[in-house]
Amino acid sequence: MSILEVNNLGKIYTSRLGGNKVEALKSVSFSVEKGEYVAIMGESGSGKTTMLNILAALDRATSGQVMLEGNEITKIKESKLAEFRRNKLGFVFQDFNLLDTFTLKDNILLPLVLNGKSAKNIDENLEEIAGKLGIKELLNKYPYEVSGGQRQRAAVARAVITDPTIILADEPTGALDSKSTDELLDMFETLNASGQTILMVTHSTKAASRAGRVMFIKDGELFHQIYRGNSTNDEMYRKITDSLTVLLTGGDNNE
Repeated sequence: MSILEVNNLGKIYTSRLGGNKVEALKSVSFSVEKGEYVAIMGESGSGKTTMLNILAALDRATSGQVMLEGNEITKIKESKLAEFRRNKLGFVFQDFNLLDTFTLKDNILLPLVLNGKSAKNIDENLEEIAGKLGIKELLNKYPYEVSGGQRQRAAVARAVITDPTIILADEPTGALDSKSTDELLDMFETLNASGQTILMVTHSTKAASRAGRVMFIKDGELFHQIYRGNSTNDEMYRKITDSLTVLLTGGDNNE
């Protein structure tokens, strides 16, 4: 069952005086099934981050439609967007986006507090998620007191604690070392195996090779897709590398 439907999505940026127009997205259409793990790749300026921002209701499309569980994101009133994001979306960013004046615990619990959840539900949710992500002993520390990998674990905990419809990840491994990257990708696999839907924008072939499907964006358009099927991570890595070569050299991909 599709939980996300993107239909003919277009985005045009216009300069303040209206003289210059940049078409960042051109009639992009795709769907994401419940429980899918999808990676989006493309060169800088290809439109992938613009698309993610529209899916996250952080930017407005110029044309087209985005449906998430029957809600048309493109038509949600500005006054309702923050509540929609808290209830439906989980975010994982490259730079973690944790508040340095809050402990890891307070950072993780912030979405629940904003949603007005009871203290009992909050404590139960935190206990379970912190245990799964291996940060139970770090909850009273501040972001600047822990490693990048541990900060990203806290960011993942914050993303999943509201039981979101979909996790949107923007270059989640970009600020991590190799060991922390492997740990984060293992966590994403575990979350996905439990039924969590994940949509990740990444430049990393290694990160994308863990996904079940990889979409390639070029010049604002959906250029190509590959599916895992029965492929191993190494086989996915090679498929992605081959597709990126075609993407960067401007050839036609006939797979």
